[in-house]
Amino acid sequence: MAARTVSLPDRARIHLSGVFDGSRAMQVADYLRREPAAEIVVDFSDVERFETFGVDVLLRELAGLRGAGAAVRCCGVPPCVTARLDEIRVAVSSPLRDPRWAPWAR
Repeated sequence: MAARTVSLPDRARIHLSGVFDGSRAMQVADYLRREPAAEIVVDFSDVERFETFGVDVLLRELAGLRGAGAAVRCCGVPPCVTARLDEIRVAVSSPLRDPRWAPWAR
């Protein structure tokens, strides 16, 4: 699913690839619940396609995690997902490179 890269003891990064569906969203949610880091970045830059159900599950789970500890920030998400993350006050940042889902990145 993801590789965890820790640059500081209180930070974690989840890097996702492939198709983001409901199953993948639940895996991410489970990881976020167990991760002890104070800040977690979920990098979607290598995701090729976002399924609506996967996004819905992720948003539901992130809304439930708010205030539970770690600050979660997402990067590499398409604008339609960014708008929905903004609604639940999850931070979104720009990816370091063009995401795979973007037509100009192919």
